[in-house]
Amino acid sequence: MRASKRSELNEAIRETVAGFCADGRRFLNRDIVEAVIDQHGELFGELGRDLAREKLFDLARRVMKTAGEVTEGEARLQLGLDLPGFDMPNLIAVPVDVTSPLNGDCEWVPVMQATVADLDANLRMLDVQIAADQRRRHHIAMLRQRVVAVIGEKSTLTVVEAAALAQELQPA
Repeated sequence: MRASKRSELNEAIRETVAGFCADGRRFLNRDIVEAVIDQHGELFGELGRDLAREKLFDLARRVMKTAGEVTEGEARLQLGLDLPGFDMPNLIAVPVDVTSPLNGDCEWVPVMQATVADLDANLRMLDVQIAADQRRRHHIAMLRQRVVAVIGEKSTLTVVEAAALAQELQPA
């Protein structure tokens, strides 16, 4: 009986995910969980204890794995990162709103407590920042090129003065 209930639960999850996709909705895992609980609550009467046992097993395993506190130096050594010049940060910034990683709040996470998802979020934020810096650099280089074309390499005129001079030099 439990196996068939487990199959029903898996099918309910698949159907819920498919429904969200068909609606063109973005969703989080918790959205799926809440929808399955709301729509198929009857499945949890029998499966509730088994599901709780599985979750507790995962949590207990995680606690046992971290019971022996590892220092940053030990972590670097054990991860093969005890290299000259390797600088492991103390904290990483994890954007709270992944859709606005540069302009939103960040949660500061001690690097020793960071998950792979935290590291990925930090890397994505850094990638966005690098791309923005590259665009900015490109635009400033273009501006410099145009200013130099108008006033020359050694001029002490400002950008606004170069723009005014360029306007004067344009044929009427």
